[in-house]
Amino acid sequence: MILCSFAVESKINIQISEEKELLSQEIYEKITNEHFFKDKSVANINSEIFRLLLKQLDSQKIYFTKYEVDSFQKKFRAFDSSMASKTRVTNNINLASFYELVNLYFNRLAETTNYQIREVKKNRFDFEEDESLQIDYEDAEWQKNKFLLRQTWKKLAKNDVLTSMLAEKDSSEAVEAIKKRYQNRLRRIMQRNEEDVFSIVMNNMTSFFDPHSSYFSPKSAEDFEMTMSLKLEGIGALLTTEDDYPVIVSVVPGGPAEKTGKINPDDKIVKITQVETPRPEPVDVVGWRIDEVVQLIRGESGTQVELEIIPAKTEDFSDRKFVTITREEVKLEEQAAKSSIIELEQNSQMIKIGIIDLPAFYIDFNAWRNRDPNYRSSSKDVQKILEDFNSQNVDGVIIDLRSNSGGSLYEANKLTGLFIASGATLQVKESNGSVRPWGDARAKQAWIKPMAVMVNRYSASASEIFAGAIQDYQRGIIIGQRTFGKGTVQKLDNLSSGQLKVTESKFYRVSGSGMQNKGIEPDIVLPSSWDIEEIGESSLDSALPWDQIKPVRFKRFKMNKDLISDIKNLHIDRVNKNPNLKYILDIRERYDAQKNKKTLSLNFKKREQEKYERQDWSLNTENKRRSSLDLEIFNSYQELKDFNENNEDTKKDIDIEKDYLLKEGAQILYDYMLLSKNILISKAA
Repeated sequence: MILCSFAVESKINIQISEEKELLSQEIYEKITNEHFFKDKSVANINSEIFRLLLKQLDSQKIYFTKYEVDSFQKKFRAFDSSMASKTRVTNNINLASFYELVNLYFNRLAETTNYQIREVKKNRFDFEEDESLQIDYEDAEWQKNKFLLRQTWKKLAKNDVLTSMLAEKDSSEAVEAIKKRYQNRLRRIMQRNEEDVFSIVMNNMTSFFDPHSSYFSPKSAEDFEMTMSLKLEGIGALLTTEDDYPVIVSVVPGGPAEKTGKINPDDKIVKITQVETPRPEPVDVVGWRIDEVVQLIRGESGTQVELEIIPAKTEDFSDRKFVTITREEVKLEEQAAKSSIIELEQNSQMIKIGIIDLPAFYIDFNAWRNRDPNYRSSSKDVQKILEDFNSQNVDGVIIDLRSNSGGSLYEANKLTGLFIASGATLQVKESNGSVRPWGDARAKQAWIKPMAVMVNRYSASASEIFAGAIQDYQRGIIIGQRTFGKGTVQKLDNLSSGQLKVTESKFYRVSGSGMQNKGIEPDIVLPSSWDIEEIGESSLDSALPWDQIKPVRFKRFKMNKDLISDIKNLHIDRVNKNPNLKYILDIRERYDAQKNKKTLSLNFKKREQEKYERQDWSLNTENKRRSSLDLEIFNSYQELKDFNENNEDTKKDIDIEKDYLLKEGAQILYDYMLLSKNILISKAA
């Protein structure tokens, strides 16, 4: 006989307060009235929120039983049906049932953690047994009962201990570390309050409309404002949680984390250590609340913190890197555009190429509002660099927008004007259907020579506006990978408690094509070491669709687009011959071979062998590259690891020799300039 899981005695039973009931009505009315798709059907909104919430809470299908999932699904469908028969309601959300679901989740998580603590304390795991853990949950079925769930919980605990052992710990140390981690998780589960439950539900409700609309609790709103103003003394990184791990979402351009050159999106934080004397014990933060992790990372300017990190897209969570970061306030000048000039020669043809690395579209709003003529901005800084390039007879320019997540749309307009003069930069469509072009009627072209723009999957928003305009005007060539695809604009409204970020408009290219979801397709696609489709707008639930509108009138530049196919062929030939580019392809081949892995062995010797095999692969792949370049090879993986840790790039300077894709981008622009043998001149000129 299978007992209903609801029979478990609740330890967490958070009820809806009148304040939150009213606030939920306020949020629902505001988002349904003011969102870009304010006429979006809400007939099945509870069923859709349930789907999103289930994905957030139990994507691995390890906490809820099939009976529980089916029961809630029926409940939300019935509620949607009942709402459909009513002519006017102020709130279509079944808040009580969502509270019930989240309460069940917290209790089940506590039950799971208690069970795992007991199993870890026993320390009877058989690591010689030929056992495996399923890690591909997309096609997994919901388990019929908790007996089957417990089998998975035990395997997860066993894997945690095994992973800890592989990270250079003996069995007893690993057991103690994981037990402490679980106890911390349990303590934090029991600290949950109504704001936690309400925020989870409301953010899944706003995600029904699109992934960029969100509710900020008063505390979250305060943190958001500090992040946007860059006044916070910390490491300059945005964090979230994923499967208990604090995860790096993005780093602030010019911030302490970015300066190290060692912090990347999707890195997972395992431990945090305050660098002081005497040095305290590292704090394991897996399972912590994200606000507590943030508080642990923050600190006074000039102090240091060490992060123990599982690198992004690693094959095994036993891989580690240690990064020491000096806390400081992020200053505008740290985000400033950087430049460099390189010379390329082929067949006695010498060409100077200027590179401008632009990490963000920034502007000193306070100085600008106060009409300070010396206010700092990305467009003003780039204009000065272009003037310097002209004085040094630079022949072509690359604007490097890789990993530039956007910033000021005003600055995207101003920067575009430096290359195309006056004219529309983009079109903005409001929720009422009205469309208006954006541009700078007083813009003066500061650069008339050839140019290219480099982008990647992390180039978003304002970066896509600039790259899209350059491509539509045929002003330059776009090089890299498809961009993020964020073609929406949000506004921030105050609520009676907290704030609401709402998508209010979409922007389009001057050609009428939307940037939303699809992003910008480069003219020349550079190799990537991973599958870019795993992130980006198109990978997000409820992302608004791509569409197009009428184009605006604009004058294209004279570009010989027939040369693009010739340039592609030259690029492909180099990829097949250049050891550095082949190295990127080798990493991608390895990544593709491993990404569809369905199970993880729980046999220590097998996992250890897999670890040594990965290290051998890394060593052999790097040595193959170095041999082709007549560089000294490494004798061991440890030698390679030590070299990499001591020679990590920082983000202070442009280093084209270490940046293989940037070097190839310069070569592509060189090819275009050599083949076209002319300077681009506007038809309007």
